[in-house]
Formats: sequence, structure tokens, C-alpha cells
Amino acid sequence: MTVNIPENVTQYRERVISKTVKYFTGTSLLDSGCGDGEDVYLKKKYFKKITGVDIAESPRWEELSGRGITFKKSDAEKLPFKNSSFDTVLEKDMLHHASNPVRALQEMIRVAKKRVIVIEANRYNPLFYINLTLMNNHQHFTQKRFLRIMGSGGLPFTVEHFSARVCWINNPAIIRAFDAAEDMLEKIKIYSPIIEYNLGIISKK
Repeated sequence: MTVNIPENVTQYRERVISKTVKYFTGTSLLDSGCGDGEDVYLKKKYFKKITGVDIAESPRWEELSGRGITFKKSDAEKLPFKNSSFDTVLEKDMLHHASNPVRALQEMIRVAKKRVIVIEANRYNPLFYINLTLMNNHQHFTQKRFLRIMGSGGLPFTVEHFSARVCWINNPAIIRAFDAAEDMLEKIKIYSPIIEYNLGIISKK
């Protein structure tokens, strides 16, 4: 149902999922700050029940709802769910938009039963910094601040890093080559400080 989504955009979204899928656990997922809901739809094969929440509703929610997928308008800093409501709770690029990212993370931890997955762009990736921080005012976290926010949850956590961005040319062969190049970048240690994404994992059980 991801209609009219360019292949290069879908490839980027699926790459991000491929970097986090090993941490998916249980049968229920909350995607906090789900945006248009397309990422929720791509994750449906991994969970029986997925709930997406965002501070603003998207026209796509109605089309994507059903078969275990639901959406709800909600502030990520005050989630309308009971403690331990979802096996896995995930966010991607939501915390840097929150007025209080620590509070938003604490809410994710509160409603998670087993695992919390935090995916945030690295502020000092050169392309992200120019395009998103300088030009579009996205206040991405530095790696140091990301660590502080993860630590604010009061639970043990691990942090990894991975490379992912939308290929600038929507051509299948070029997309595959682009994907392979990102795999290579992940293996270069000197690239780690400016790699595209920080991935934080909190396991409660």
C-alpha cells in the first residue's frame, strides 16, 4: 500500500529497518512519532499489532489502518497508554523534534515491556548537517548528546551506528550500488564520528 513512493525512498526506509530488525521483540510495537505511517506499514510483517502515534495526524493513516495497524494522535511526551503496553517501542528522528527529548524517552521506556529502540540522525554527518540542520533547522543530536539522552533513561543501554540515506538517483542499479557503498562506509572506523545514524537499544527484560 506504499503507493507513489519512489523506490529510492522505500529502499532507504527498508535499510533503516534492516539495521534494527534484530532488536525487534514480541508481537506488539509502538512507533512514537510515526509521521505519515509508511514506516509502520513496512514493519507490519514483523509484528501482529502495531500502533503509530504522532503529534499531527496524516491523511495516510486512514489508508494504512487495519490488519493490526492503528494510529493515534498523541504527544510523545505524554503517551496515552498504560505501563508496559507494548513489547517493543521505537522512534526514528522524533526525539530531536520533542521539546523535552528526555521526557519523550522516559515515556517510551514506561510503555515498553521488553525493548526500546532509538534511531537518531547524527548532527555532524556532513550532508545531514548542510541539508537538514543548516537549511531546514533540524536540531539533530551530536553523538555525545545522544549518549546523555540514552543515559537519562536510568537503564543499561547499548549504542551502535549505521549508514543510511536516500539515494539521489531513482534507478535500481544505482540504488543497489549506493546500498553497497553504505555497507562499506560502516566498516571504516574513521567515518564513525560522522556516520549518518546513532542507534540506541534499551532492553528491560
